[in-house]
Amino acid sequence: MKAHIAAKVPERVLSYAVEPAMQPLLSAVLKALSIEEYSVSPDELGQKVGYLAGFPGFSETEEHPAAPSCGGVLCMCGMSSARMDELLKALRTNGVSVPIKAMATAMNQSWSFAELVTELIKEHEAILAQRRRG
Repeated sequence: MKAHIAAKVPERVLSYAVEPAMQPLLSAVLKALSIEEYSVSPDELGQKVGYLAGFPGFSETEEHPAAPSCGGVLCMCGMSSARMDELLKALRTNGVSVPIKAMATAMNQSWSFAELVTELIKEHEAILAQRRRG
């Protein structure tokens, strides 16, 4: 019988457009928790989430979509629910404010990072609009 061993993927946070004042605070929290930090540049927005996350089976692409405008996005990759909770608590405790947070999933890992950010912005705006309506 063959044993199937899942490839170990790194615990990594993909960040995009994080406010400059928040960046050192974010970096310090991630370092303290031994979580890799990867800042996605505008030139990398066409890359698949899975590629940026370090998941097996993804390769680099040559797409260069327009950069979505937002106040900052974090995408948590390769982390258990308990570990994400630990990270989110540490971010709050240390005053790190990034408005949009998500996790890499089986569904979105094949999206370009630009597609992910665009979808997250739409969801974030919908939630804010709903809260305003009360």
